[in-house]
Amino acid sequence: MQRQLEYINQGRGGYIVYKDQESEMKFFFEFGAGNCVAIIHVPTIEEWNTRTNRPLPDRNSILTFVAAQAIKDQAPESYYEFSDSFIRILTEEIT
Repeated sequence: MQRQLEYINQGRGGYIVYKDQESEMKFFFEFGAGNCVAIIHVPTIEEWNTRTNRPLPDRNSILTFVAAQAIKDQAPESYYEFSDSFIRILTEEIT
């Protein structure tokens, strides 16, 4: 199975489900405001292994895929920024 995302919308937020040949994991998201389209909550480096059962070296690859694919699927022409515990999907500010 190739990597893929599934979206579960629940009003002002929901879940992004990441699936690959090794596992499946859910990330809660909420819609943002202003130039922030959405915030995807992710496990911190310290929580990663416990919450995902995946090795830490997989984290960057998985989160980059989630961010890039979510933009491709849901918010073309946006970009992402990482923090330790979330991914922000952003658009250019309107001035």
